[in-house]
Amino acid sequence: MSIRVVDRHEVKSLLLFPLPAIVVILLAQAFPVIYSLVMSFRDWALAASPEPGGFVGFDNYAKAFQDTVFLNALGLSVLFCLVSTTFVVVAGFALAYFTMGESRFMQVARTILILPMVIAPVANGTIWRMILNPQYGLLNAALSVVGIHGPDWLGSSDLAVVSVIGIDIWQWTPYAMVVFCAGLSTIPNELYEAAQVDGAGRIRVLRSIVVPYLIPVIFIVLLFRLVDSFLVIDAVYTTTFGGPGFSTNVVTLDVYWQALRYFNISYGSALSWLISVITLGTAYLLMHGQTQLQASVKGEKK
Repeated sequence: MSIRVVDRHEVKSLLLFPLPAIVVILLAQAFPVIYSLVMSFRDWALAASPEPGGFVGFDNYAKAFQDTVFLNALGLSVLFCLVSTTFVVVAGFALAYFTMGESRFMQVARTILILPMVIAPVANGTIWRMILNPQYGLLNAALSVVGIHGPDWLGSSDLAVVSVIGIDIWQWTPYAMVVFCAGLSTIPNELYEAAQVDGAGRIRVLRSIVVPYLIPVIFIVLLFRLVDSFLVIDAVYTTTFGGPGFSTNVVTLDVYWQALRYFNISYGSALSWLISVITLGTAYLLMHGQTQLQASVKGEKK
């Protein structure tokens, strides 16, 4: 088989083909990102003026750290992120581990378990809002059958937070399960056979083989779920809209209020960049932690 050498003119021609796509990406993504960064250093409230004001430096960022509503929303997002990610990772791993196998029953079980993930987040929130309705919701109707008077799940400050976190866990646990199933399928059968010969039980196999082998997969799930749950808005918007009061007002919803409801364009841009920095910092720390943990595991094996 002969190999044709591509000359320099053909390379230049080939490079022109992706150019329209690159231009579209720059216009659709890069420009808004840069523009929002510039606006975060200016004073622009659309309700007061149709034109951006002058540069104010880091005033918008300093205002965020004095805004109790934003700080409370930030704390709630961190709580939401930690609780949801913990339950999703643990439950997803357990479901993947106990549904391993290629039997017909296991295949059907995995198919049923991933159904919550394929529902659109907005539709998922709307469905749960109806289920948790205190008057005609399915959950309180089921509780009334056994003589329990169901509470107002979304009308109570404490229960609303628990309910929204539970909705997020219910929808995204299948995601973790699917990723862990893929990771478990890559573990060589020889390791299980060797452990069986050595008389290792299921817990020992889990601790000595499965978990060390899946460290990269675990960190991938942690990374995606930490970021995704910290930036959650669909479940909150469609169920409580941040209420009652500000009890479920997460940071992404607070940015929505500032930028698209109060039209504080500059302040909303500053909040969105603060969230981006927090998210990128968390991702960096997690990836650095994965590298350190893998190095320590390799050192123990040696």
